[in-house]
Amino acid sequence: MTIKSILLNIILILLPFTAASAQNFDALWATGSAVAEGPRQLTKRPDGQFRFAGALNEGELKIMTTETYQKGVTQFLKPQLVDSYLINHGLNYVITSDESQPGWVVSFQEDTYRFLVDPVSRKVTGELMLPWNEVFIAGSAFEGGANHVEWNRNGMLPFERDHDNPYVFTWTGQLGNGGNVVEPGRFKLEGQMTWGPRELHPYVQDEDLLSSTQMRQGGDDTKWHVYVEGTYHIVIDLFNETFSAELLPNANEHQTDDAFQVETPPTDQSHKVYNMNGIQVQQLQKGINIVRTADGKVRKVLSK
Repeated sequence: MTIKSILLNIILILLPFTAASAQNFDALWATGSAVAEGPRQLTKRPDGQFRFAGALNEGELKIMTTETYQKGVTQFLKPQLVDSYLINHGLNYVITSDESQPGWVVSFQEDTYRFLVDPVSRKVTGELMLPWNEVFIAGSAFEGGANHVEWNRNGMLPFERDHDNPYVFTWTGQLGNGGNVVEPGRFKLEGQMTWGPRELHPYVQDEDLLSSTQMRQGGDDTKWHVYVEGTYHIVIDLFNETFSAELLPNANEHQTDDAFQVETPPTDQSHKVYNMNGIQVQQLQKGINIVRTADGKVRKVLSK
């Protein structure tokens, strides 16, 4: 055998591995007997991974590249090993066009399944997501959160857990970008009142909190950045890894209608009520309140 033919054989052997490392899916869907309501599209994260979060039944789950099966077009991400369970610490998959190939095993029904597909490592990682007990905002974007040397671990401020959804947490308070502190205007989220192991980050360093929509647990130590000083209302969903922030009107600077007396709170769910510190409340409090309607108008409301 000549050197040329040997080199050619080596190239032919390596080609499948090179192609596999270059996987770039536009979209992925979960299907199979474990997905009760039919094919469900996975969420594509900014880092290129795909996330599923939701309920699954006992049965088989398949991951495919089209919403419905198309012969000769659809590809399946099939587990490399037989009888691979969806709950795992990271199992390799291979690509196949054979619809009959087995998928991932879901051994029991539960509402809080999550799994990630990583096209770079070609792995699927799955878990049952349990609620966190607490979430804190940490950093230099608020008073007492940092000094000119380091962030203050004991200066973290707690989020409030939603009464109806244990995965949703909210926080309202003043954020800014000034002061003689290290990393001014930056913050991240902690799942305990210390540094790790549970931390939440944006996907990009200095991501504007007003435009941020997704977050991730762990990974690089990136932080959100506050570019506009003011009172913010932040809502996070741990299960779906979503993030949203709203800049609230400043009660002291915003032009409002004349105050008037009312005895009952607004009944329209589109109304949002805040106290004079910018903190959202469930109903009108005694004294002056800030009421924001769905059309964005803000007025002061006096309640006795």
